[in-house]
Amino acid sequence: MANEFSISEVSIFKKLLSPKLFPVIFGLVSGFLVFYFLYFFEAYGIQKGLSYSGHTHLFRCLSFGALTFGYLTAFETWFKSKFHVTNFIYLALWYIGLVFLGSQLIFILFNFFWNWQEWNLEAYALIIKEFPLMMVLPLSFYLILKTITAPQKLKISYLSFQSENGKDQLKVKLQDFLYANSSENYIAISYYSNGESKQHLIRKPLKVLEQELKAYPEIQKSHRSYLVNSHNIQSVKQIKGKVYLKVKEASVPVSKQYQNHFLD
Repeated sequence: MANEFSISEVSIFKKLLSPKLFPVIFGLVSGFLVFYFLYFFEAYGIQKGLSYSGHTHLFRCLSFGALTFGYLTAFETWFKSKFHVTNFIYLALWYIGLVFLGSQLIFILFNFFWNWQEWNLEAYALIIKEFPLMMVLPLSFYLILKTITAPQKLKISYLSFQSENGKDQLKVKLQDFLYANSSENYIAISYYSNGESKQHLIRKPLKVLEQELKAYPEIQKSHRSYLVNSHNIQSVKQIKGKVYLKVKEASVPVSKQYQNHFLD
């Protein structure tokens, strides 16, 4: 039973950390903090007792919290995607706009409770100052949460091959490079593209290419005439003392001096 309970706890925690729920969490935290500061610290200079509209202090604090929760959740969940808010500048403007909009809504609701008797610059300035301050903590928490849980973009490495005279060039993703084998003064670059294996010839000594690719440890020499991408080796076969690497449809030979690298 203890194990089942712990597994269910992990499952619930993962669901709470789902990015789809982040706007709701943001709205809840923000709404709660607005309620908390109003009810316990009397932010906005809120008065206890009944307002002119006949609402209690508790009801008004809950209303301000509910308003904050509602508009933030709605804008983050539904409206943000329609505006294609992606880069840093647009994100900064978006959240500044959200905080500014919230202060306007709070000011309107504040006046509703006091029968529009606080429709003046002094009351407006108070809310314009205090609402952004109350939003610093939940907004910071929200942005940090989104940052640390955002999927990391895979860094794609490219290999550049070019002939000695620089006129013939080929650029291939590291994971698509299969192997290179030399024949006289040419090197055949084998790579994977659009679901099939392809080859490209460049004029260059294999020793020069080997030096150029030293920064990539996955590219290893298997033979005096071959460089192979170890990530694309599907199997290693040893037949009568000779070792071969299966790389896609090709069979790449391995010299005795390099066999230990592939048989270990």
